Amino acid sequence: MPHRHHHGERHLASPLGENLEPCPACGERLSRCDALADVSEVAVPAEDIDRKFRGAWGVFAATCGAYLAQEPSFQMWFGHYVISQFGIDRVAREPIVHTKPFPPGSWRARLGAQEARLDLVVSRAPGIRAIHYANRHYKSADGTGLSALTDLAVISELKVAATQWEGLGHAEVVLDAVKLTVLLREFERVHPHVAPPLAYLCVLDNHPKRTYKTEVLEERLHADPEVERSRFELLVAEASPRPALEATMSSG
Repeated sequence: MPHRHHHGERHLASPLGENLEPCPACGERLSRCDALADVSEVAVPAEDIDRKFRGAWGVFAATCGAYLAQEPSFQMWFGHYVISQFGIDRVAREPIVHTKPFPPGSWRARLGAQEARLDLVVSRAPGIRAIHYANRHYKSADGTGLSALTDLAVISELKVAATQWEGLGHAEVVLDAVKLTVLLREFERVHPHVAPPLAYLCVLDNHPKRTYKTEVLEERLHADPEVERSRFELLVAEASPRPALEATMSSG
């Protein structure tokens, strides 16, 4: 009779009592084992990073688009859905890269500080570390933190329209695009033989009264000399329903 062991393999005992070979997995002497094939030869499907990240983005936008809150809350909620796809030991917020050693460019005046913080990242494998160029527990090999991108599968920026009373401006979204471009361009220069992480610029269009004009943003992105549009994906989700602003206001 067929029986199944704790490791999940199904064995068939020999009805004729011929020479029995031990099962390579459990050691029991059985004539035939469904698991005799070398498991090392079984092809493991490659992880579809893009599909999983887009899935998290879609659920986040559909679930949280109608909410009114400050940006840190939206960042937290988005992180929750990304964790649901990749696991808590692969998702982190605000890794910091030191940009002072980067080659000169007009982007410096626009980004301001000598550090670049990324909203949310996903590592290639389990085991997130505190990615910071000056962190004493995990000091980056190159002194800037850029080398840490070799361990990342995703880098991303998030903008939420409902967090701003006057609506989300294009300039700050373009600035995030400049940040992603600068980091990926420098990473490619320093690590030409390493595949860069996937990059996403995410915009949640959920302002109670104003619709975000994605087509205008695309025009601005393509016209900006510091933006290389091919280096990142633009994900824009329009909330439906939008937040009910009147319901949050006091009648007094």
